Amino acid sequence: MDIKISTTKVFQDLISTDKRICVFQGSSRASKTYNILIYWIYKLLNEDDKVLSIVRKTLPALKGSVLRDLKEILIMFGQYDPNKWHSVDGYYQLGTNMIEWFSVDDETKLRGRKRDYLFINEATEVSYDEYIQLALRTSGRIVIDLNPSLWNSWIYELEKEQDVFYTIVTYKDNPFLDQSLIDEIEKLKTRDQNLWKVFGEGQKGVPTRVVFNHQQFYSELPPSAKLIGYGIDFGFSDPCTLIKVHKDGDSIYCEELLYLRNVTIPDFIYKIKDLGVNLTDDFICDSANPQAIAEMSRNGINAKPVKKDTILSGIDQIKRCNFFVHDNSKNLQEELNSYVWKTNKDGNNLDEPEDKNNHLIDPIRYLLTMKVMRNTGVYVY
Repeated sequence: MDIKISTTKVFQDLISTDKRICVFQGSSRASKTYNILIYWIYKLLNEDDKVLSIVRKTLPALKGSVLRDLKEILIMFGQYDPNKWHSVDGYYQLGTNMIEWFSVDDETKLRGRKRDYLFINEATEVSYDEYIQLALRTSGRIVIDLNPSLWNSWIYELEKEQDVFYTIVTYKDNPFLDQSLIDEIEKLKTRDQNLWKVFGEGQKGVPTRVVFNHQQFYSELPPSAKLIGYGIDFGFSDPCTLIKVHKDGDSIYCEELLYLRNVTIPDFIYKIKDLGVNLTDDFICDSANPQAIAEMSRNGINAKPVKKDTILSGIDQIKRCNFFVHDNSKNLQEELNSYVWKTNKDGNNLDEPEDKNNHLIDPIRYLLTMKVMRNTGVYVY
């Protein structure tokens, strides 16, 4: 039986290119995700014994968007069987092929599974390390889609690579879009130029939810910069982090030194000592782990618990400074790109950031809280 399905430029691009990695950066309503899913179903119906993994940052987001579209497309192809849809285990059996789905915050699935094909949805939510773990376990094509709400991301670097097809699509590439939706998008032209750039033109921009967007980059410290200390955040599945901060007038210079997952405190101490830093300098630590601080002190590290102020006051401290980030501090750069304010049910920002993507940002707050007085900008000894 012949099936006629309307597709957009996204689908046509996928069947026309032979590049292994395909990246679709685009505006709102460009029908990126929907046409990528059409492509995958079309491809799998012509193959056998393949595994496709569909991945997003969190499972609720995956279920609320991609999986709903996937089910609709399977029905459209006449291929949906509710008995083959396994919600608990997260897969659908399509002939001899398997379509599985999971979130990258599930560490066992992120690092343990192999596949033939991979689809990463809303990839700006995914870190570079998570992407590499997925890509290394994928033997065939990788398709990525993203809304370019972040001004700086590892994804944009893919455009420079030889084996990557990278394109920008907008709502204008979706001929099936209702005029009412087009009108709504185009209102952004006069309402908010940054939102229009991102959601109308599909160009990267600074999202309004990002807490910090004033950071600059440096490769060498100015001669007058003075070390104020090191900041530490403890974790295990979340990373243990160490960051070095210098200050020069109203400017701070931040360089990440360690960003380690699944390490014990003794291993973390060993890594710190291996850096060759001066252990008598101040190491300001998250006060929530006094045992770790005590163990560091026993090993000759001048570790001190932070006397925590509010998160907002710490954010204010950073915003008061000219904020410089070392060129090589990639994890800090990623955190700053994705550290956002919480929103209410109406989508309005709240005066509280989301408690994630802050494992290097928090130690900067700790240092400024303990070492710099907010009102005077002078050191506290």
